[in-house]
Amino acid sequence: MSPQTRLANLVRLILVELALVMLVLSFVSPLQAKKAKKTSKPRFVYSGQVEKVTDGDTITVLTTDYERIKVRFYGIDAPEKKQSYGPQSTAALQKLLANQTVTVEEMDTDRYSRIVGLVRVDKQLINLAMVAGGWAWVYPQYCQSAQVCEALKEAESQARLNSVGLWGEPDPIAPWLWRKSKR
Repeated sequence: MSPQTRLANLVRLILVELALVMLVLSFVSPLQAKKAKKTSKPRFVYSGQVEKVTDGDTITVLTTDYERIKVRFYGIDAPEKKQSYGPQSTAALQKLLANQTVTVEEMDTDRYSRIVGLVRVDKQLINLAMVAGGWAWVYPQYCQSAQVCEALKEAESQARLNSVGLWGEPDPIAPWLWRKSKR
């Protein structure tokens, strides 16, 4: 076999291997992108006035750019309006956010196109305050940020231990289980 034929065969082999690598990467990249989405690093930060408290884990904010955004609190799930402790949870959030300017760190968007975020008033993390006050559960299925979720879990543990808020009820039902039972 001549040196030119060997070189041509080597080039063909390299091109075939490169094509295979590209094919594999085309499948891996979407999976990595989906995983990257779950790392839960803030994407955008919004600041604005709370216009409405929908329930214990959802608010509407009018940003400083006059954009109205719906925000679902990251990592927590509050009782539904018609669920035991639902109205109290909503009232607690209204009290925490009355006439407040908030900062929202976008962590994700949900299937309803709401921003899922960490909500702060000054330096106080309201997501954490809701759990610590016994007004909401940690939402394990959607809590992916290790640092935030560990703090939320610790706050929930302390609230349970001290029978704070909904943990003073005889048998509180997690909102995701309550919703499932109503379907």
